[in-house]
Amino acid sequence: MPKSTRNIGLSELRVGLLVFIALAVLIVLIVNATGELNPFKSHLHLRARFADANGLREGSDVKLAGVKIGKVDRIRLLSPSEVGTGPTPQKIETFLTIDTKIDGVPATDRIRSDSTAQQAAPSILGSEMIVNITPGTPLGQPVTENFLLPSTAGSTMSDLATNGTELAQKLSKLSDQLNDVVKQVREGKGTVGRLFNDESLYNNLNATISDAEQLANQIKSGRGSAGKFLYDEALYNNANDIAANLKKLSADITSGRGTAGKLVESDEMYNKINHIADRVNHSMDQIDQIIAGVNAGNGTLGKLVKDEAIYNDARTAIARFNTTTSRIDSLVAGAQRGEGTVGKLITDESLYNNVNNLSSEGVKMIYDFRQNPKKYLTIKFQLF
Repeated sequence: MPKSTRNIGLSELRVGLLVFIALAVLIVLIVNATGELNPFKSHLHLRARFADANGLREGSDVKLAGVKIGKVDRIRLLSPSEVGTGPTPQKIETFLTIDTKIDGVPATDRIRSDSTAQQAAPSILGSEMIVNITPGTPLGQPVTENFLLPSTAGSTMSDLATNGTELAQKLSKLSDQLNDVVKQVREGKGTVGRLFNDESLYNNLNATISDAEQLANQIKSGRGSAGKFLYDEALYNNANDIAANLKKLSADITSGRGTAGKLVESDEMYNKINHIADRVNHSMDQIDQIIAGVNAGNGTLGKLVKDEAIYNDARTAIARFNTTTSRIDSLVAGAQRGEGTVGKLITDESLYNNVNNLSSEGVKMIYDFRQNPKKYLTIKFQLF
């Protein structure tokens, strides 16, 4: 069967082009209604870095204080040289597309250099994440194209689950410790356990309470020191008398009577004390002058303290005395060794024996003289 050909007319071509244009306009309107694409808006591009994506994807919402202002355009992994070395190194970088105007205000007036980007979960159950930017302050500078925003760690469900697990572990450990404490208390161990289980402590406490009750009864009945102190009228009278005497003593002192009153109220006593104080001050001034004169080297004491010549003379005299003493010691030592005349007189036994014999002969001679004095007094004269 021969192949048939059909020519398309100009009217059919117009209809086809009109349908194509209508479909294109419909697609643009649908995309614009969803907010994914608006060819009539200009955009500001920013960057933010995080430790991980954690559910963040391309097309995720970007919000400013909870208000949607853009989308996440792209996510890339950082190279090892770009990864930081802190406790939570940043490993991904997100590229954000922001509307240049937010509620009629330029985005650079709302997002500034002190704004921070943070990952956040739009719902508790959802796993998708968004990027939330905090509004800037007047202290910050307007952001520029492709500006890298500072980022902070956000609280995700995984973080909350981890923290909840750690909290549960701590609570479980605390519960075990409390169970151990309660068990020890029940077994009577430790101070608290003995307090609850020791009968002797109960008996002692009961006896103490009984003693306290007896003491209270004695006090109420006026027995004992405490009871007499509270109920004895004589003690009250004595206290009243003491108070009266103290009052009288205060009145006497105020009126200037007695030693204490004169000391407090008498101008003459004050003048005498003032005069004594003046004399003491004058004496102290004189002592200060004497000390100053001694320090200046004036007078005998000053020269004795400050004059170097006296010091040198005294030093020389002491040296000469030491030399003389050394010589005397040498002489005494030599005499003890029998050296010299004095040494021989002290140590020579023969000289001692001679002196002893001479003394004996002298005694005998005196004895003979007394017995026969004519023998020694007769003078024999012979001329031829």
